Amino acid sequence: MPHMFDKYFISDESFKNIAANGEVTGFQIGVKVSYYRGVVLGIVNDMKVTVDGEEYAKDQMTFNVKAGSFTFQEMAGRDDVRWDFGEVAYLHISKPGGLAPGKHTVKVFEEIRIVNGMEIPPVMFVAEDEKVLELNGCYDLPKPIKRAISFYSFQDELYLGKMDVEGMIKATAEMGAEGVEIISEAIIPNFPNPPESWVNQWFEWLDKYKVKPVAFDMFMDGQLYDGVNIPDDRAVEILETNIKLAARMGFRVLRVVYTIPLRIVERALPCAERYNVVMGIELHPPFRLCTPQVDQYVEFIKRTNTKFFSLIPDFGIFTKKVIPFHEEKAIRHGANETTVKLISQCYNEGVPYDEMMERIKPLSPSEKDLAWAKTAYGYTYCDPRLLKHYIPYISHIHAKVLDMRDGIDPSVENDVIFQVLKECGWKGYVATEYEGQRIFHDERDLDVDNLALIKANQDMMQRYIDA
Repeated sequence: MPHMFDKYFISDESFKNIAANGEVTGFQIGVKVSYYRGVVLGIVNDMKVTVDGEEYAKDQMTFNVKAGSFTFQEMAGRDDVRWDFGEVAYLHISKPGGLAPGKHTVKVFEEIRIVNGMEIPPVMFVAEDEKVLELNGCYDLPKPIKRAISFYSFQDELYLGKMDVEGMIKATAEMGAEGVEIISEAIIPNFPNPPESWVNQWFEWLDKYKVKPVAFDMFMDGQLYDGVNIPDDRAVEILETNIKLAARMGFRVLRVVYTIPLRIVERALPCAERYNVVMGIELHPPFRLCTPQVDQYVEFIKRTNTKFFSLIPDFGIFTKKVIPFHEEKAIRHGANETTVKLISQCYNEGVPYDEMMERIKPLSPSEKDLAWAKTAYGYTYCDPRLLKHYIPYISHIHAKVLDMRDGIDPSVENDVIFQVLKECGWKGYVATEYEGQRIFHDERDLDVDNLALIKANQDMMQRYIDA
């Protein structure tokens, strides 16, 4: 059992209690890899921590690196996440109430399973050391659900020159969000081949405002001639080009529109794996969960056994009540308020379309009233509790929002959505995707504070995350 770096591998200053929501739930100790290079998580074979004679095994801890937090069961077989040489990994050990203040005798055992090549037995590289350490305060665990903002939310400000890329990153940080999602072709100069100087500036902005690149939204011009699809080879080339550019800009998730066939996605999987980018199909209206339309993607993931394809639910599929801005617009444009309100009530109560039409007949609906009926019943609703069936396959989430009233989204059951995500232990980013500005693009004299609505959505999400 070779030993390396034994006297160096424990990070003394990382010895702290850990707390979640104000409650001390355990403690942490930091360690570096004991081998002479970085390793993938799948070969981290064992960890043991002993404090004052009490031993804690790997099934009592999580392994935390910059790429995320993992149980040792989740690490088995993983070659897509690395523990870099010199990087401190934090072992979070469960112990209600944590450790008492003061000095403790701490012993750490680390074992890395090395097989350089194939058809040879493994060599176990081990580091082991014992120290007396002073407990160094308490570390507050970050929330597993984090907030981001899609730059789609700032589309008016970008189009009118009120914001540039740095301004959108800055606004994201000022609203307390931790990540950004980009509309690639709206912000990247000389797309898909931006100058290296611009990419360097991109990372400088991210560092300056302390936000992370979360999701990269790609597009595909699939018919250059009317009604004629581009060849499959060209579609794969476009998808792979976006994968490479997303990786170059630091993104781990690539939003793929659902109109790209799975046969194209499957051909791009080797590229996604090579560049460590997870493609995510957007479950956008008219999708509904627990239908063949969605379940085909889960079956695809299982058939290909891939970690590089996933689901990105959009809150638009949970539109339980009509959008007030839409309703108000219908009335401004001449629809009868009484009829509009009845149609809205029917949708909100789940009344079928045909029955709603019967109910409004006595009101002699006009063409504008009927137009509102089509708009209202064009929304998509499925029970957000169905999310629990898809948690292992979700890489990212779009918090679609078109309206905010009194600090809440009046149309989507955000409270239920976040409750389900928390109960299921989902970890990742939920990105505000504000689309309400488009409702007013034909209203020349109507001014809406888009940034205030985005901020209200972010604040609402944080309340549900904290609840």
